[in-house]
Order: sequence, then structure tokens, then C-alpha cells
Amino acid sequence: ADQDCAGVCFGDSALDDCGVCDGGNADQDCAGECGGSAVVDECGECGGDGAAEGFDCAGGCVDSTVCGEASISISATSSTSATVSYTSNFDVAGFQFASSGVTLTGASSDLGDTQFNPSTGIVIGFSFTGASLPAGEGALVELTFDESIDGSTLALDDLIVSTFGGV
Repeated sequence: ADQDCAGVCFGDSALDDCGVCDGGNADQDCAGECGGSAVVDECGECGGDGAAEGFDCAGGCVDSTVCGEASISISATSSTSATVSYTSNFDVAGFQFASSGVTLTGASSDLGDTQFNPSTGIVIGFSFTGASLPAGEGALVELTFDESIDGSTLALDDLIVSTFGGV
């Protein structure tokens, strides 16, 4: 009666919660079940499924092919210029669109390598050095165009906004 679970007289070995002598509860899973199979996932949750595809553990988008989003807006800055703005949850590494309703005279962007064709209205922007516009909100491109006596409406079509790798 004076033996511990290891059979040592007056020893101090004890059964753990799973009934193993000096087991240290090693047979318990993260949910506290003896012999259970629950494990801690990549997000630190016992028995969890981990982050959803394309997202991190906090729910933030980390794969633009799965959850990348971008939107574009236009605001006139004068009778001969307009700012095309963006909102994106990824860095913007390039863009392309077709403009109509005005005759373009210029296009500039912080991406650096911005080109336009006044006869087709196509505007393209990217960077040979790998620069990008930061995720969030900002100016995508500043456009200038000929003033029209009758007024004009600037329209953008066939919009493409991409992150690195052309996504």
C-alpha cells in the first residue's frame, strides 16, 4: 500500500489524467482528451481548420488570385484634366484601360512608365524597376486632354489593374 504507481515503495510517481504512471498527460490532445486526435492548427486554434484558402489567420487576403479586389473612380480636376483613383487590397504593379469621350494629351503615374495613345485612347502604366502603388487608396494616373467647347464626358472601358505577376 506504500508503493507508488511505478511500484517504488514510498516513491513519488503518480498517474496522470489519462491513467499513465508518470505520463505527464502526454497522451492528451490539445482538447484534453486522452488518446484524442485534435491538434493545434496554423492559427493556434485547437481542432481548427486553419486559415481559409487565400487568407491569413486574421482574415486578411494574402493571395490576390483568390480574393484580390480593386476599384477605379474618376474625378475631374479641371476642364482639361482628371484623376483616375484606385482602391485595392493589393499593391498595384500595372494598369491598362481604354478612354473615350476626350482626346488625351498626357498621362502620368507614380508607377513611372505610363504611356497613352491619343488616337485609340488606350492608357497603360507599369514600372520597369518593379515599383508599385501601395495597397489602399491613391491616384492611379493623372490624365490631361483637349478642352471641348461643347463639354465632354470621359469614360473608361476594358479596365485592367494588376499586382505583381500579372494577377
